[in-house]
Amino acid sequence: MKYVSFLFHIYQPPIQDPRIIREIVNESYLPLTQAIRDFPDLHFTMNINLSLVEHLYEFAPQVLTNIRAAYEQGNLELTNSGAYHPIFPLLPREEVIRQLELNEQGIRKLLPIDEFRPKGVFPPEMAFEYQLASLFAKQGYEWTITDDTSVAWQQIPIPSNKIYQCEGVSVFLRSNYWSNRFANNRMPDSGKGCVDELARSLADWQGDGDGYVIIALDGETFGHHHEQLGAPFLHDLFQAFRDNPRPIQLAHLTEINGLFPHVSQFIPPASWSMDEKNIEARDYFPLWKSHGNRIHALQWQFTHCVLKKVRRLQTNKEINREMDRALFSCQYWWASFWRFEPREIYKGAFNMMAILQHVGELLGDNYRQIEEGEEIFRELVTEVEKERIEREGK
Repeated sequence: MKYVSFLFHIYQPPIQDPRIIREIVNESYLPLTQAIRDFPDLHFTMNINLSLVEHLYEFAPQVLTNIRAAYEQGNLELTNSGAYHPIFPLLPREEVIRQLELNEQGIRKLLPIDEFRPKGVFPPEMAFEYQLASLFAKQGYEWTITDDTSVAWQQIPIPSNKIYQCEGVSVFLRSNYWSNRFANNRMPDSGKGCVDELARSLADWQGDGDGYVIIALDGETFGHHHEQLGAPFLHDLFQAFRDNPRPIQLAHLTEINGLFPHVSQFIPPASWSMDEKNIEARDYFPLWKSHGNRIHALQWQFTHCVLKKVRRLQTNKEINREMDRALFSCQYWWASFWRFEPREIYKGAFNMMAILQHVGELLGDNYRQIEEGEEIFRELVTEVEKERIEREGK
């Protein structure tokens, strides 16, 4: 049997415009979750971060109803992740644990799913490093996932009938090839065509024996990024998997984890947004903290400055939750060499500055508490404006 595991990742930052949330709900989240719910005999895996759950709880509860219904009928597996979508390898370990705990607690409360005990962890942006495996193992998780690009570059064979493990945790490898075929709308137009091509290619790759492939991508791909991949396509695709006579079926990632043998293997750092040049330069997380990116360096200097001051106020739940939300990845993504957008960078920076000012107010010594952070903030703004002017002049 050939097993295909779809992992749909859906997320929006905590500062997202409600109008955009509603747009994506109608174009993608409602059609996707309804399609999953409509096929209770097919198995899927989904990651949804608490930041999006909070938006949907306010603006689109039907999406949460669909997710809960599919979860309860057994065909949708949910992962755990960072509540507000931070980049795990760039955070202190205690912050990773905190984000995992917040996410699990929030999903139990707001979906609500009282018995939510996820087996796997989806690290935001699939940003992974070996040390995370040990942390996940200590927290009781069975598996995690990252992209296969870094593994392939290191000439480590991509497994199709075994599962690599680090520190006792299975590390699934997303098929960059197949995931991007769907993400870039380069698959056949019909569901049957997609399933037939998958079945043929897996047979060519894996032979007659059992094997698997993991297709993990943004859920927003379906309907929002690509209108052609909306509700009709999803139903056609899922129906094709249901009707296909070939030995191919959909499976949860946890199911796959129990079907194939485990082999100990070092997995190099990776994310799903890097290429071979990044790997050669050991620049594994280039969209969020790239070597030579002065804006990234200042953003993280500012982040750690504010984080350190906030966590000293352990008894103040309000400001600590503000800090939790402020760690979302998008502010760094927009400062990358490829996606530069000052307005989005400033959203994160001004949010951090407001938190720092709140710290000063709470401690009754506003200037002394914000002096260090304000200096970094001014330097960050200067660098952003220099980059903006340089780009506009080209």
